[in-house]
Amino acid sequence: MNFLYPNILWFLSLIALPIIIHLFHFRRHKKLYFSSLKFIHSIEQEKKAVKKLKNYIILLLRVLAIVFVVLAFAQPYTGSFGNGSAGSDRLISIYIDNSNSMSAKGTNGELLSQAKTNAKEIISQFPANQKFIISSNELNGIQERQVNKNDALFQIDQINYTPIQRNINTIINWQREISEKEKKSNRKLNKFSYILLSDFQRDFFKLDNIKKELNSPYNLIQFSPQNKSNCFVDSVWFESPIHRINEENDLYFRVVNKSNKEIINLEVNVNTDNFDKDLFIDIPAQEKTTSSVQIRNTKKGQVFGKIEIRDQMMYWDDLFYFSYNIEPSNNILIINGDDHEEYVANAFATESSINTEEADQKLVNRNLFKNKNLIVLNGINDISTGLSSDIISFSKMGGSILIIPGKNAIKSNTNLLLTNLGLPPYSSKRAVNLNANKIAAKDPFFKSIFEPSDETLNLPNYQSVYASNGRNTSAIPLMFLRDKSPVFFKSFQKSFALYADLSLESGNLVNKSIFPVLCLRIAELSKRNSSLYTTIGQNQLIPVPSNYKSETPIKIKNKETEFIPKVIQNGSYKFLDLSGPEAIEKLREGNYRIMTDKPIGSLSLNTDRKESSVDYMSNESIKKSLQQKNIRNINVEDFSKNFDVTKINLNQPREYWRICIFIVIMCVISEILISKFWKN
Repeated sequence: MNFLYPNILWFLSLIALPIIIHLFHFRRHKKLYFSSLKFIHSIEQEKKAVKKLKNYIILLLRVLAIVFVVLAFAQPYTGSFGNGSAGSDRLISIYIDNSNSMSAKGTNGELLSQAKTNAKEIISQFPANQKFIISSNELNGIQERQVNKNDALFQIDQINYTPIQRNINTIINWQREISEKEKKSNRKLNKFSYILLSDFQRDFFKLDNIKKELNSPYNLIQFSPQNKSNCFVDSVWFESPIHRINEENDLYFRVVNKSNKEIINLEVNVNTDNFDKDLFIDIPAQEKTTSSVQIRNTKKGQVFGKIEIRDQMMYWDDLFYFSYNIEPSNNILIINGDDHEEYVANAFATESSINTEEADQKLVNRNLFKNKNLIVLNGINDISTGLSSDIISFSKMGGSILIIPGKNAIKSNTNLLLTNLGLPPYSSKRAVNLNANKIAAKDPFFKSIFEPSDETLNLPNYQSVYASNGRNTSAIPLMFLRDKSPVFFKSFQKSFALYADLSLESGNLVNKSIFPVLCLRIAELSKRNSSLYTTIGQNQLIPVPSNYKSETPIKIKNKETEFIPKVIQNGSYKFLDLSGPEAIEKLREGNYRIMTDKPIGSLSLNTDRKESSVDYMSNESIKKSLQQKNIRNINVEDFSKNFDVTKINLNQPREYWRICIFIVIMCVISEILISKFWKN
């Protein structure tokens, strides 16, 4: 038996008070005159004996009341505290999972609410001076500090949902690191207990780098939703990347059903600035369904949208945000080489929304690339290493390249540029007299331009072409001669190349209507459409809009949130990085504007749908997985409506002050009853 406050035991000396009162409690006797005491003497002897017994019992009750009052304030306990100092050798580390998946409905409300209530019940079992470490998915500096019982309860009340996702090995290793750190600063600490409250999704139960622990007890309490099902939108895309005013474009979205039952008539709402539509879809169990709606753009500029599903499962992933821009103009740079032709500039000039700028090959510098979507190499034979490097960087930053060769383009630097852009190099020049007779009409490049079965195309005739071997690249041929030789390629880097120069001696492409069509289509596809959406926390660099001025800080802003992102410089290009922990913690799903002193762009943010899974670990698999990592002292419990927190293995001391208070109350009540009903 130990006492939390042993100095209070000195007050046991107060038991002398009722004893003194008992011994020196003199009463005045009133004289009564009787004619004879013959019959009273025997009765008086009996009453004295009964009265004496009554007084001794009352004395005992008073002494017991004082003793147990003192003991109650001294707080007796049995257990492992030792040395009479509460919590001096033990630290309790409690982790509460506050990820989005804990918003699912459990038996008594949301899982996070249940976990917080359960954690409070656990803490209430300990003395006031017990020290705790309270942590959640943030794992920030505040959560590294030891706190007492009252502060621990306050910290738990402050825990709210966060998009931050943690694997279980990260949590356990963090708890151990903090425990070791506290042990170094307090040598009395030699016992640690770890408590983890979570739904333990399988995707986050990773134990790859976990450290073994043979002694400290681990208590894992699993919270499971009543209905293990969920559905959510995981991606959206447009059929065409080109958005034109007053033209329809199909918006596709994919809905995932994570339940074991088919979902019938799931209500979905698609909304943009000037479009709103409800539709109903069916999704088979454990399947994905793709649906679409046609959206007509009626104005230029930024368009914000969202897709909402209306289910009765998890709510945090019911919204999916997206945005896109309808640009009124397109900027193109034409770099003229030795064999440049005016037909190129004339072709682009047929479209009023295209702004072209021409520069001689020898006078080009990278500053001309700014705000351009497409660079056209017109009649280039050879190219300098510096210009080639700048063009490759431009391509990596999302720019498009069109290469039109000169009459003598078989040069090492030119072929190296083609290779870096994913296009086949020029191997030789050969004389031909063949018409082009086929285009890849089914390729998206020609979508909405030519019908796949259109046989009335007036394709050019070629006298000489550059031979190439497209089999060694991933480039896609788009136009062929009668002998099946390709004369026009595109690559996955948004680069294009012709395999014949534009002189009339080599062919009559410039005299055919297909030539301006090809130029305008390339210009249209070159528009730098920013991603429809970005996932918070992923290593995805977001290009800074070209109209950004470096002296003004960038902010991401909507009605609820304002955030200054990290800006990364890569050559002459700048990017926004939203992968850091600060961005994950502060940013929320929604549509944002990229701001300086005025709006310069848009951004749509969504949370990683990995949390939407309803695949959970079982109690047996949790215990087995941890034991395989040499964590032996494990107790795994499944939370239920009748869950008893005393079942968990905390090894905490057993307290007796409540029993003492109960005994005091019983002593007082007994004395009152004896005094009132026990007559002399």
